[in-house]
Parts: sequence; structure tokens; C-alpha cells
Amino acid sequence: MSDLKGKTAIIIGVSQANIGRAIAQHFVELGADVIVAGRNEAEVDRTSRELGVLARRCDITLEEDLEDLARFAIERYGHVDIAVNAVGANLVRPFLEVTRAELDAVVKTQFIGTFQFLQAMIRAMETSGGSIIQISSVSASALLPDHAAYLASKAAGDVLVKAAAVEFGSRGVRINSIAPGPTEDAPMAASVLADASVRAQIASRIPLGRLGTGRDVAAAALWLAGDDCFVTGEVLQVNGGRGIPRLY
Repeated sequence: MSDLKGKTAIIIGVSQANIGRAIAQHFVELGADVIVAGRNEAEVDRTSRELGVLARRCDITLEEDLEDLARFAIERYGHVDIAVNAVGANLVRPFLEVTRAELDAVVKTQFIGTFQFLQAMIRAMETSGGSIIQISSVSASALLPDHAAYLASKAAGDVLVKAAAVEFGSRGVRINSIAPGPTEDAPMAASVLADASVRAQIASRIPLGRLGTGRDVAAAALWLAGDDCFVTGEVLQVNGGRGIPRLY
């Protein structure tokens, strides 16, 4: 098991019982100095108290918030070693019914927000290196109906990860995506997974035979965050095989 003692980790997009929180908890258990952040100040503060870590309100769509978050981490700990973007904006709507306002909101969060997050965290790491992790989705490659704006913006985020990985690898900054599938403790899937028959149907299409958990994603994030990880510009499929293309 990796030891994160002496590492500073920023995790944005943290709320109760979501993937960001699972990653934050796992990193805390392994000794990292963690700062949790998100737009919902009450949720972020609650999580910080429960985990015993620092908190910062941060809206990923606002450049000044991201710059403030990176500056806060450096002022408190002297460096940023790990940064995780677990922010998501779901939209389930038939293709022809998606409005411009809905499209703008998803793109602002999952494309522009991701771009700005990468910029801010790369600037914080470019002299000493580090690991940046983007939480993507299996649906960026294994398509779902009525999710066009969501999956396209997640796929765009994966391309940004690859582009930035090529440009900043020489400065010691590794940048990767994790693509979870249906996840037990992800609020976006809660309404769907509440139906036992639907849960069973979804699990039956996962080669490993079960839904994923936040802990599964956190374990993958830990590996990507470790100094021994010689990987950059990749989309790590952490979904029990759900992302494998098949004809049946």
C-alpha cells in the first residue's frame, strides 16, 4: 500500500457519499494533507470536519476560485503534489430536447471547468511536478441514450488530459483520467440504482459482476498519485469491464 505522508492533495467536487469524498478519505488514511473543495460550502465544510482536513469553497467554472484554491494549498503546505477533479454535471435529456442553456451549463462545468482546473493545478506543480487526476466516465466511450451533452463533454475532458500530459510531462506533471461505470455511492446514479431490478440488470452487464464503489475509484486514484506510477495521458477504465466494446 502506498504511503502519502508529506504529500498535499487537493480534491474538488466533494460532497457526502460521492467519489470525491471516497478519494479524500482514502488519501487521509494514507497520511496525505488533504484539502477538500467544492461549490456547496455546507457539504464541503461537513466533509472537512468529518475527515479532519482543510476546506475551501471553489466553483470550478470560476478561474479566480481555482487560483485561490491552489494559492491556499501552497500557503498552508508549501506545495501541491496531487490534484483530483471529481466535479460532474449530469444531464439526461433526449438529444432534440436539450436547450442551449442546458448545453452551456454542462460545457461550462465539464469542459471549460476542466480546462481551467488543469491550468491552475499545472501552474501549481510545474516547478516540482505532481499528479493530476480527472474523474471521467465510462459513458465517454460506452454510450448511453439521452446523455449526449454529458458524455461528449466528459470525452472532451479526456482529450484535454492527453493534450496537457504531452505538453507538461517534461516538467514532471503526470495527468490522467479515471473512467468509472455505475457506482454505488455516486449521487448521479442514486435514483436509477434505487430500483433493485435495474441494479441487477446493470450488474449483469458488468464482466466482474457487480457495481463499482467509491473505494474502487479511490484505489485507482492512489496508484495514479503515487511516485512509482509511470503513466500519463491515459484513461484508466475502473468499471469492472463495462467499458469493453462488445457486439451483444
